[in-house]
Order: sequence, then structure tokens, then C-alpha cells
Amino acid sequence: MKYIKMGEQQKVYIVFLFVFLLFGSGHGKIPPFWRDTVVTMTNLISGPPLTVHCKSKQDDLGSHVVPFNQFYEFKFQPNFWKSTLFFCSFQWGSESKQFDIFDATRDQDICKDKCKWDIKADGPCRLDKKGPKCFPWK
Repeated sequence: MKYIKMGEQQKVYIVFLFVFLLFGSGHGKIPPFWRDTVVTMTNLISGPPLTVHCKSKQDDLGSHVVPFNQFYEFKFQPNFWKSTLFFCSFQWGSESKQFDIFDATRDQDICKDKCKWDIKADGPCRLDKKGPKCFPWK
């Protein structure tokens, strides 16, 4: 049996190709297996409009006013290490609450590429195939 010895230049090309496929080109082109996750929050709190302000360590998505029975959504790419976290504040009337709307350790395997939430006065409820799962405010 004959073994083919790989040259150093070929090794560099293979490593470069692997990194390119894993992380994309850096110019907005993303490999098809690295999908966006979309988080959608529907306001089910009647009364004054809901003001939502979401952030991660890297991104501040700003404040958004969401009327009753309307939604706000954003998209992002979770990281490879399952440490992506988006936290939000929710304000309506005199109430102010906080919640981690996307915590990769909790949500990534359940939501896949779509994470839908109903925002209620007593806490947010994640909607998935098994039905709603409600959480307390932080």
C-alpha cells in the first residue's frame, strides 16, 4: 500500500478551507448550514403599548414599541459554543420587567431557527411543538 505525503502548503489550504466553511467569508456570506435564529415576541398585554429593549454583549438592538397583539422580532447567528445570550427589558404602564429572551443553553436545541414568545403580564411563554412553556420574570 502506498501512502501519499501531504505537503505543508496543502495542509494550509485544507485548514483555510475548513475555517472558511465554518465561519464564512466575513463579507456577509454565510455557509448554508450556519442558519440565522429569529426571535419573535408577541405582546399579549392589553393596555398601554409594550416597550421592548433587547441586548447581547455585542449588540444593542434599541427600544421598540409594540402595540397589543403585535410583534417585534430580530435575527442573529448563535455562536458555536452555545453561549449566545440576548436579554430584554419590557415596560408597560408603571411595570418594568427583565428576561433572557434567548439563552442558547436553554433555547438553541428547542427553537432551532425560530424562537417564538408570547409576552404576558405574568411572564413570557415560549411556543414550541410541545405547547407553551411559561417562565417567571427575572
